[in-house]
Amino acid sequence: MAELFEIDFNLEYPYTRTTGPIIGPFLTGLRDGRMLATRVGARVICPPVEYDPDTGATVGAENLVEVGPAGEVTGWTWVAQPTSKHPFEHPFAFAQIKLDGADTTMLHAVDAGSEDSMSTGMRVVVRFRGDRQGTINDVYFVPGDEAPAAPEVDDDAEPVRITEHLIGVRIREPLLPHRRRFVEGLRQGRIIGQRSPVDGKVHVPSRGYDATNRVPMTPDDDVEVADVGTVTSFTEIVPVQYHGQTETEPYIRCSVLLDGADSTVGGIDIRDIKVEDFRVGMRLQMVWREDDRIGEFDNRGYGLNEEVYERWEPTGEPDVDPELLKEHNF
Repeated sequence: MAELFEIDFNLEYPYTRTTGPIIGPFLTGLRDGRMLATRVGARVICPPVEYDPDTGATVGAENLVEVGPAGEVTGWTWVAQPTSKHPFEHPFAFAQIKLDGADTTMLHAVDAGSEDSMSTGMRVVVRFRGDRQGTINDVYFVPGDEAPAAPEVDDDAEPVRITEHLIGVRIREPLLPHRRRFVEGLRQGRIIGQRSPVDGKVHVPSRGYDATNRVPMTPDDDVEVADVGTVTSFTEIVPVQYHGQTETEPYIRCSVLLDGADSTVGGIDIRDIKVEDFRVGMRLQMVWREDDRIGEFDNRGYGLNEEVYERWEPTGEPDVDPELLKEHNF
């Protein structure tokens, strides 16, 4: 049986936006080897802003001024384990840096070599990467005051008017103990619920606690229920056609009250029974997959993952009176 790994995936999507009259020149400056700020009243603000933070008045491009390239660290934190979204693959610092000529600080990366090299009040200076695209990642900082060599500039390059990058977050989540036991049961061909120690009701799948009586449930409360149950509610799904849609035919999505359980499992898709033959009170049997019950499992499921069964089919037993199932409608 395959090991149950923790949930680990990247949620990511591309993001494109126009840069505007201030951020555009700022990013163009980074690409071309200059650090720009805006003069707003008596203050010089870096990174530059399009509006006066005190009055809301528009700040024009004529207010752009050059600052740096060196500055002072006013605060910092050490990143010991960088992720794929960080500017370095090795440990580094994020620091608030007050560039020479600026009255405010900017947050950026300092490639200091070690945590011991970082301190509040230290001097840092900008470095320009060789491959610059007109983004904030075109630069980083290192300890010291020595001005960087002038980077090569393409005089024919257009100003940065569009910025494109990926927005993403890495999600890592271990299966909770009760959920792990439930999933392990499914892979073994067993459905594990939990019986409330207060009122005796069996919850499938369990959340690890009885929400009604506000008590946790432990492995001692685990119980096995049947893979046979009764339809408590259903709806016909008619797929909306759009580019990339793989569903083409209508199908049924239902909730089933398993024998031995007091809560329904929902989101069960039925594709082998006609809608006109389907009904509340119908008795169904789950047909397990013979092998490869793997799939992806998380802590938020309220049903039985399709990866563990082939289909559901009628048992041929008499229907249960729908009046007896009202409290289980979902």
